Amino acid sequence: MTRQSLVDIIIVNFNGGEFISECIEAVRNQTFREFHVYVIDNNSTDGSVDLLAVEDERFTIVRNTENLGFAAACNQGAALGNAPWIAMLNPDTAPKTDWLEEAVRCGEKHKAEMVGCTMLSKRNPAKLDGVGDAYSPLGLAWRGGYDWPADQAPDHDGRIFGPCAAAALYRRDIYMDSGGFDEQFFCYVEDVDLAFRLRLYGAECVHASDAVVYHFGSGISGRRSEFTIFHGTRNRVWTWVKNAPPLMFVLTMPFVAMVNLVFLLRSAFHGKFRCTARALGEAIRGLGPILESRRDIQKKRTANSLTISKAMTWSPVKLLTRAPDIRRIAQPPNGA
Repeated sequence: MTRQSLVDIIIVNFNGGEFISECIEAVRNQTFREFHVYVIDNNSTDGSVDLLAVEDERFTIVRNTENLGFAAACNQGAALGNAPWIAMLNPDTAPKTDWLEEAVRCGEKHKAEMVGCTMLSKRNPAKLDGVGDAYSPLGLAWRGGYDWPADQAPDHDGRIFGPCAAAALYRRDIYMDSGGFDEQFFCYVEDVDLAFRLRLYGAECVHASDAVVYHFGSGISGRRSEFTIFHGTRNRVWTWVKNAPPLMFVLTMPFVAMVNLVFLLRSAFHGKFRCTARALGEAIRGLGPILESRRDIQKKRTANSLTISKAMTWSPVKLLTRAPDIRRIAQPPNGA
């Protein structure tokens, strides 16, 4: 008899041949068993789709005839299930056996709508790949602790701005009500955008320190590729335009514009000026639909600028050093 799934795990595959088998095997070995996996293949051309056959009734394989992008494929997978939690897991990850158990425990214990995980680098497990996404009022996001020594990872659960969708949990009701990932983004920064949006709707995010995943990090698309830089740059601008509450939007606009100009100038020294300029141009040309999204989001929001600003990272030192920003969770009084 098939158990009721408590977590629907979405794995989006696109040419993940050298990673996908390890990821699937790690999921099959989870101590938490009440899950269903939807593997969405975005028309891979490397033969990796042939590695997805799994003799396990908890796995459903969906083969798309075109590359829909990460955001749309995640939404496609989420719509297929009905579990109270939705988990996103990249194909270049390998979660520890108790990853899902610890992530669900943390989310339920703290009654959070989003859960982030401790990610270690698959290239070098002595290094962190990230412990939650941090967000600056300058419109910049980063994976906290990226490339820091792994022994500097926080040893406690805490509140973070949002989870990195390479390994993240979302409560189904708020994910679906919000529309999920913005499919205009295609891929990259869609998780920061969703976290920002959910926070505007009153959601909280916690970091599950004991939910550990090994992550290669842009193992398929390439961290410094023009594809990554283009989508990351364009989507970074769109995220701020869509979500910044009105007061914050007005007060920080000159600084956000200045930061993007600095990024453009800096890209010239890395041979990426043309790609970065094209991304910023596309961000500006695409503002019409983005501003329409902004109007809808701001009408629905329940959180104001002050509430959102408290969840952001204001320290320039943390920004420049990619430091984690995990706030301890206040314990209720005895007997509460």
